[in-house]
Amino acid sequence: MSGLGLYTQDMLRGAVLTLELTAGGTVVSLLAGAVAAVGRMYGPKPLRALIVSYVELVRGLPAILQLFVLYFGLTQFGIDLSSLTAAFIWMCFYGTGYAIEIFRAGLSAIPEGQHEAASALGFGPITSFRRVIVPQAFTLMLPPLTNFVVLELKNTTLVYFIGVHEIMFQARLGAGNSGNPLGVYLVAAGIYVVVNVALGRAGAFLEHRAAAAH
Repeated sequence: MSGLGLYTQDMLRGAVLTLELTAGGTVVSLLAGAVAAVGRMYGPKPLRALIVSYVELVRGLPAILQLFVLYFGLTQFGIDLSSLTAAFIWMCFYGTGYAIEIFRAGLSAIPEGQHEAASALGFGPITSFRRVIVPQAFTLMLPPLTNFVVLELKNTTLVYFIGVHEIMFQARLGAGNSGNPLGVYLVAAGIYVVVNVALGRAGAFLEHRAAAAH
């Protein structure tokens, strides 16, 4: 097998880890983001202020700086995380900040008249939120949620800097050792394109189903 073929195998193994990090980070971020978005919109003022501060912190600091503080900075306090653990925690921390805004924007986009109509039908606040507001908001949120998953996938390229053996880590090794860096990086690019196209198709399918349901 050619050198490029060997490194392609390594990158495909890295792709498995990339997808695992993406899936795990996405699920945790969306769950935490959904809860925090509700807290930001309907919680007491101190809670809203805390969540807003968290979102601004995540969005205001460079992503790589957040990752380095988590992986390298915490060692000063005796907290020595493995590279994979630090990568996963950072992806959840970073992703949650963006997920909060996606859910907040989706819920805020529902006209006040929908709340009033649900109340007129005798729905309580919780039932109204669950049966009327959330289904409509979910349809509006699908495009940004698809983009969010793609963002999480791209974020995995940063964890290469702390030694996680994902696609870019394997590509960098291959580029340095194969004598064919262009070929190696083109293969890596192809892997990302295939995954992103698949995510886009899945998102478009869900959007179509959601629109048809309404």
